[in-house]
Amino acid sequence: MKKRLVPLFLLGCTFSLTAQNMTVETQFARPLSDVLKEISTRFNVTLKYDIDTVGKVLPYADFRIRPYSAEESLTNVLAYFDYKFVKQDEKTYKLKSYEYPRRTDEDGEKMLAYLHTLYKDQASWEARKAILRAEVRQKLGIDPILKQKVNTKPVLSKVRKFDGYTVQNIALETLPGLYVCGSIYTPAKKGKHPLIICPNGHFGDGRYRKDQQQRMATLARMGAVCVDYDLFGWGESALQVGGAAHRSSAAHIMQAVNGLSLLDYMLTRKDIDPTRIGANGGSGGGSQVVLLTALDDRFTAAAPVVSLASHFDGGCPCESGMPVTLAGGGTNNAELMAMFAPQPLLVVSDGKDWTASVPTLEYPYLQRIYGFYKATDKVSNVHLPKEGHDFGPNKRNAVYDFFAQAFNLDKKMEDESKVTIEPESALLSFGNKGELMPAHAIRSFNDVAAYFDKKLYSQLKSDAGLEKKAADWVATLQLENEKDAGFVRTLIYNHLRQVRDWHNEHPYSTVPEGINPSTGNKLSKLDREMIADSAMPKEVHEKLMNGLRRVLTEEQVEQILDKYTVGKVAFTLKGYQAIVPDLTAEEEATILGHLKEAREKAIDYKNMKQISAIFEIYKTKCEQYLNNNGRNWRQLFKDYVNKRNAEKAAQKK
Repeated sequence: MKKRLVPLFLLGCTFSLTAQNMTVETQFARPLSDVLKEISTRFNVTLKYDIDTVGKVLPYADFRIRPYSAEESLTNVLAYFDYKFVKQDEKTYKLKSYEYPRRTDEDGEKMLAYLHTLYKDQASWEARKAILRAEVRQKLGIDPILKQKVNTKPVLSKVRKFDGYTVQNIALETLPGLYVCGSIYTPAKKGKHPLIICPNGHFGDGRYRKDQQQRMATLARMGAVCVDYDLFGWGESALQVGGAAHRSSAAHIMQAVNGLSLLDYMLTRKDIDPTRIGANGGSGGGSQVVLLTALDDRFTAAAPVVSLASHFDGGCPCESGMPVTLAGGGTNNAELMAMFAPQPLLVVSDGKDWTASVPTLEYPYLQRIYGFYKATDKVSNVHLPKEGHDFGPNKRNAVYDFFAQAFNLDKKMEDESKVTIEPESALLSFGNKGELMPAHAIRSFNDVAAYFDKKLYSQLKSDAGLEKKAADWVATLQLENEKDAGFVRTLIYNHLRQVRDWHNEHPYSTVPEGINPSTGNKLSKLDREMIADSAMPKEVHEKLMNGLRRVLTEEQVEQILDKYTVGKVAFTLKGYQAIVPDLTAEEEATILGHLKEAREKAIDYKNMKQISAIFEIYKTKCEQYLNNNGRNWRQLFKDYVNKRNAEKAAQKK
């Protein structure tokens, strides 16, 4: 009984046990939650929490507060726990865990000011650019993958003819058995045409959406060949590697490989003018534009839309999974985009996302670099201060105008009403469920992992295992709506990965040794693991549970939670029913409630030892409840053990 109480004490305290060891008289320690409340009151600001403050104690707390600045106070207080704040308005701050790809506008300004000191003219900039180009490739890890590329003919659909343009689907094999799928929009007129590579962004319905088709087809009508293609793990790519694969470092590499591979193939066509090669994409597609132009000097015009910033590298691993912004001792997307000078460049920004700073921060920086070449007229910014994060009509019009000028396209053919919006099924190379995929095609993310280096391979193999686990669990629900099934698979995969990553990044050694006052014994390795893992931000749990309950019935949610905990609720309840044969309905309902609480809490822990420890806590609560309800749990358990021993002895006779 006493042993079971140990985890209960540890879980309730989280990091407070370690705080006891460091809260000495000279450290002036206070609970983090109290300090944040004081900052909120003192500076009359609202703090929104995406962090967990339970049990966290801050040493030298009062000395970290600056009476003249809420923001400096928050910085000093939050940095100790690797937390940060994001300013939402003059009186509101959101508290978040540290995000390595996202910084503040002020950080971007300071970084650009620092970068300005590294070069003063074209020669010094060219030297810096050479370093960046080499190190971006190395840190992305793309060259070992490109060496494994295959050179096979693409799978091409029949050409579909429309008003002033045609569409043809393409499936191009990149690595053995791995395909990138997209569509080629071509002008109806014969002749040599400019080519625009159009990586897709994180917009709903991917490259199949209406505004994507409008942009591709309109540019084709104006005279450019446009190629768009799926994000890694989206669209037809998801049929090969699964949707969860998109949120992996492999996506960062493979999307660049896909873009360059399509460029290689398209340049074999006789209707392409190799002197006019463009890149255009929005959001995550804009991030890809930056990377593609940094990797390959064949591009001659570029237009990243609602993406470019000096203080945000992209919130998805497909944009920042590999450490390319550590190139050259530290860089950012603004400097990487500046490597494109003096080629024509358009940056489209808006007032309601991270690109709001472009007119006053990134654009002047780009103008300075273009000035080294006396080419400031070649870089432009269309800023839409009242618009948000999309690829709406005004953004598309800016793109049309830019490429019309850069590539001498026919503006008279700019008419989106002439575009035929095709159903998604028409844009697929391999059918709705991949039924037309070649026999040797990869069908598992795990098969892709084998192409990467050992460290990344290990990571990808682990990711593949989690993806399969998520897929297997969701398959048992037999959901009829594939979109819902895909959402739940990704939700579970992301949660499993976050639990794994938190556990790996916060080993038991990060929790100082201490004494459990409940037993007087030293904290065990498991005790310290539990303390470390219990500090995982609560939004990880909430995002999973809120997502599951938004899509699934409560019964289906329970099925998933049972998968996490290997059916321990039913197994443990069966044990109570055996030990207490006359268990009443009320007692059974109460015990079941405790076990369900244990199940939901246990899903945020890494392994069965930890999950079992959580259940031990709630089993103790069940047994205390039975004692308080007039039962003698110790005697009931003793009688059950004696009965089982007698049965075993009888079987041996």
